[in-house]
Amino acid sequence: MHSLTRYTGLVILAISLSGCVASRKVVPGVTPAATDANQAAFGGSADPTPYRIGPDDVLAVRVLREPDLSFDSVRVDAEGRFEMPLIGRVDATGKTPDELSGEIKRRYGGNYLVNPQISVNLIEANSKRITVEGAVVRPGLFIQATPTTLLSAVAMAGGPVFETVKLSEVAVFREVDGKNMVAAFDLSRIRSGEAENPVILPGDTVVLGYSGLRTGLQDILRASPLVGLFRAF
Repeated sequence: MHSLTRYTGLVILAISLSGCVASRKVVPGVTPAATDANQAAFGGSADPTPYRIGPDDVLAVRVLREPDLSFDSVRVDAEGRFEMPLIGRVDATGKTPDELSGEIKRRYGGNYLVNPQISVNLIEANSKRITVEGAVVRPGLFIQATPTTLLSAVAMAGGPVFETVKLSEVAVFREVDGKNMVAAFDLSRIRSGEAENPVILPGDTVVLGYSGLRTGLQDILRASPLVGLFRAF
């Protein structure tokens, strides 16, 4: 999993690639029902799937009437764990906040407290963020609560901002083993079923349209012999 420092670096990279210097608001990737043809055409829909905690997420953990056992902010480490007073290491990865609160309640109730009341709230969803930039209606950072495809990622951002946007020019930036990689995709072929709809991973940056990218990257992407093949740059 990416560390916070690595994630921050990727966000800076994404912003510079798209030529956007303004900061973006983080919004949930689970969007309301589509309100415009753009989003509807790209498969935007409501999804009630609960968020599952991952490494680098920040949580607020509170034990009612026990301030010494509570945290306003605690970060899940790279192994998906964090420390709590008395009970020690807590495994958080893969659990929902409700499931995690139940686990902490069980452990405190077993030896230390009578009927403890525990609340766990997600403060920062760092493990599930993706960036969507370029010629989309609402560019920014999005929480990826469930596995997300490229079409769904574009839908999260409201779809293309103009009808004339070249859907054949979509870049996905990804860090693989510490290296910056990029692949080209064609949304037109994906929508028609001619090409596979790839999964977008946490930490990925999707850019719709090449016009905001530097010339060298545009050349790499347009000359790519295989769509969807990630290459170092």
